[in-house]
Amino acid sequence: MKKSILALAVLSIPATSMALPSLREDCSFGSTVNTGGADVMFSQNCKTAYVAPPDLGTASLGGYVETQGISFCSNLDYAKSEFDSSQTRSKVWREKAFQLQLDGEPLVDAKIQSNVELTALKAQIDYWQYGVFKQSYEMALLEYTNRFSAYSGCLRSGAMSAQECLDARYATEDAYYEAKRIYDDYRSANNISLYKIDRLVAEIDGLEEQIFEIDERVMRYETYADNIEQRAKENYIELATMYGANTKIIYQLDYDAHVESIRRLNTNIPQLTSWRPMPLVAAEFVLNMSPAYASTGDSALNNITPIHSVTLPRQLISYKPKGFDNLYENYNGEEKSTEEGAYMNNINPNDVDALVYGSFGSSSASIATNLHGACKLKNDGVTESELAAKMDTYIQPSLRLQWLIEVPFGYEAKYKAHSIISRMTSNKSSGFLFWKKRKSSFHEWTKNTQDFEVNFINPPFSEYWDEDMKATVKEAIMRRIAFGVMDSVYPRITAAPLNDAEHQAWSDAAKQVGCSFGPWGCAIGWVVGTLDNRRNYSRFYSDKSRFYTERSNEITYIPKDKYLTFKAN
Repeated sequence: MKKSILALAVLSIPATSMALPSLREDCSFGSTVNTGGADVMFSQNCKTAYVAPPDLGTASLGGYVETQGISFCSNLDYAKSEFDSSQTRSKVWREKAFQLQLDGEPLVDAKIQSNVELTALKAQIDYWQYGVFKQSYEMALLEYTNRFSAYSGCLRSGAMSAQECLDARYATEDAYYEAKRIYDDYRSANNISLYKIDRLVAEIDGLEEQIFEIDERVMRYETYADNIEQRAKENYIELATMYGANTKIIYQLDYDAHVESIRRLNTNIPQLTSWRPMPLVAAEFVLNMSPAYASTGDSALNNITPIHSVTLPRQLISYKPKGFDNLYENYNGEEKSTEEGAYMNNINPNDVDALVYGSFGSSSASIATNLHGACKLKNDGVTESELAAKMDTYIQPSLRLQWLIEVPFGYEAKYKAHSIISRMTSNKSSGFLFWKKRKSSFHEWTKNTQDFEVNFINPPFSEYWDEDMKATVKEAIMRRIAFGVMDSVYPRITAAPLNDAEHQAWSDAAKQVGCSFGPWGCAIGWVVGTLDNRRNYSRFYSDKSRFYTERSNEITYIPKDKYLTFKAN
């Protein structure tokens, strides 16, 4: 999978001259708006209708040219056969390792049984007393052995009289005889049990040594298998990712025509003086080869994408805001976190209109495929004309468009970054951070904590702006802030919708965790490790009581996304 991201933004900015869609659903026109199955939103004054993009566009092939790299297809085929052979060879070692593990199971069972017998036997004779008696005897023996030197030292020191020194020596001897008697009596009374215990301990030690040797051999065999596979895999990947072919795809959405068709269905509603496409601020192309061409036929190689790179025309890239990383800029040694607007995108009101680059009609993308993709097309004898006629059979493009929704009031957010990070949990085996539960649990937490609050500034007195609608806006603000805090510490793992069922299910699961309102789409977690920003991480954890603030006085903009696909033209 390859993605080309044009710009995504969540804005909290002053009012602008441009009218934008709102969340209003209470506009009254005297008759029902015929949406033709499309999503339609209205401006705050109910005079402008905004039509969401159509669900399906068309795509055509603008050429397909193989590069010199295509001459290495035979090498790639050989590398794949070598990888398949390595799987067979490594399987032999893995089977040996598995057989060793089976051979070791009786030893493990025997060790468990011996430990059970040992525990029961020790309980029968209060074996813990044996340790106490033995330790007392050994300490008394040490003092008894040194009694004459201790007696001589006592006389030389002069701290005690000669009789007192003699009494101390006699006391040492008496203590030794008493400790020895108790120790010998216990051993005599439990002689048979102590013998069995010694035998069981020796037996367990022997079993542990055998189990350890087997485990060592299993690890060696597994390492042999891994090394065989890894060498062949690296060789295949090196060839598979070589530059193989160039192609150009022309996308046609006919968005304006789509809007016009909806307008014609509603000429009987004079209150709607204008019909417009959504004010787009971002576009993200997602390009995939079909599963048949994306798959290597082996799960160990399934992470290889057939697409080498994607190039989009520069003019489609909209204004890109600074992003959340500017929140922690310092000046004069002081943080800007409490300065009003410090956590905003710091966009000049005069630049707001520049965010909206208008409708989306047609565009193109230059795609470079690697040998993994190009050689499959070549080996299957797919001609350029066939590829053009059935392009969506081989290449599956999709598009995410984002626009802004206007909320007619401001807000003030107050939150502890430490508390937000504490809602995450680490999966150490994968090195990722995820929400502790599904995204719903995060929003439930925000409702019941004093560590994260959002209060609206001058909300309108309207029946439409009910508590559910305000909750929608508040959730959008909180989620964007939460993702921003995490992005400032860790790099994000992202997901995008794919067409094949397996990856679509993965993408759906990602959406359940929550889509971000930042510039990287849908987030499913954050990578922990060498790339983390330890300065911000340490700050959040060392200053757990600190609140960060964010404020917008007049208008808040929240984004809305739509994914659409293309069919061959």
